[in-house]
Amino acid sequence: MNNKESAKEKVLWYCVFGLFTLYFLFLLRITLFKQASFYNLFAAIGASERTVSIVPFKSIFEMISSSVSITRILENVVGNIAIFIPMGLLLPIIIKRRSRNVILGGILFSAFIEIIQFIFGLGSTDIDDLIFNTLGTITGYLLFTAMKRKSKSNLSFLTSLTTLLIVSGSIAFGILFVNHTALFVTSPKETTVENGELVQGFIETPFYFSGKFVEAENSILTVEKSIQSASEQRELMKFEVTAESRLYVCYDKIDYFFSTVSGEHQRYEQITYTDFASQKSEVFRKENNVIIWSSDGKKVDNLVVIEWIQ
Repeated sequence: MNNKESAKEKVLWYCVFGLFTLYFLFLLRITLFKQASFYNLFAAIGASERTVSIVPFKSIFEMISSSVSITRILENVVGNIAIFIPMGLLLPIIIKRRSRNVILGGILFSAFIEIIQFIFGLGSTDIDDLIFNTLGTITGYLLFTAMKRKSKSNLSFLTSLTTLLIVSGSIAFGILFVNHTALFVTSPKETTVENGELVQGFIETPFYFSGKFVEAENSILTVEKSIQSASEQRELMKFEVTAESRLYVCYDKIDYFFSTVSGEHQRYEQITYTDFASQKSEVFRKENNVIIWSSDGKKVDNLVVIEWIQ
């Protein structure tokens, strides 16, 4: 090996170690801190209910038998395999060991993640994740041995490995950036409010009821209760709107950056009782949400209609 090849090989070794560091940090990001933004990573601690599944493939069968889409199931299975393929590719170089030690390393690190998820409430602990992560490590190691065997020299092997990691990593980064943009957000969304002083006296206090506008007849407002799950029954509530009731509309516009909310613009305007009674205001439509503050559960003290702006 001449000095020129030796220098290139050394540079590629540094590249491989750098890629492994990036991969390791990114692996922690999407396994332990996927529920929090970069600017508030530790907010995810304790956010999830601690669950343990030790029966192989039980979670997969439950997802199949439920209403979960095939795309979501494949994302869970393929994602858990793919995320550990770089482990099988890079670990043999980092620890300078082969076969059994590499696979054991992948198993131990996957088990470490599952244990940490349970201890700190960072996600569900599932034997399926350990199985698929191990398959990913094995796949990566088989790819490593195939590339090593076909390479004519260590320089060509390192060149091929580095190229593969950069190309595949860039593709994976692009997919995640578009579909899971929240993983990369470095600052909280910006919310701008116009005429916020109109609702300043009550908007931050607990409301009595929220739901969708159904109809308004004479002075009686009918609202459908917001449903949190498919098992909840449709429920209608009626409230009396009087001349003393304070009525507002919030024009709400949300800006998206790929899959993540990047900003929100709110503008408040007051609605007169006459506009409500005559139904002249266009904000009273069935698709609009309403939030009601009521001291007795019968009469409206304050009402905000949410008008979404495209």
